[in-house]
Amino acid sequence: MLSLEQAYLQLTARGAQPQEARSILPNSLKTEIVVTMNLREWRHFFRLRTSEKAHPQMREVAAMALREMQHKIPVIFDDIQNA
Repeated sequence: MLSLEQAYLQLTARGAQPQEARSILPNSLKTEIVVTMNLREWRHFFRLRTSEKAHPQMREVAAMALREMQHKIPVIFDDIQNA
């Protein structure tokens, strides 16, 4: 019997796109992503995703990223309040 990871790898080896093959994995599986945005888009992202209306888990991730950006480029991000 294949593990879920083996089944996922087998699907991708057969040509399935990773986002398609993920459908067999549990929703709570740890995922690593790479995001590329310009500074304007980062500001927009932080305003949306640190809001009290944002999903709590997304808010947690966005708050960590915002703190990092405020540390690295304060002149661009210090005016954004972590809601």
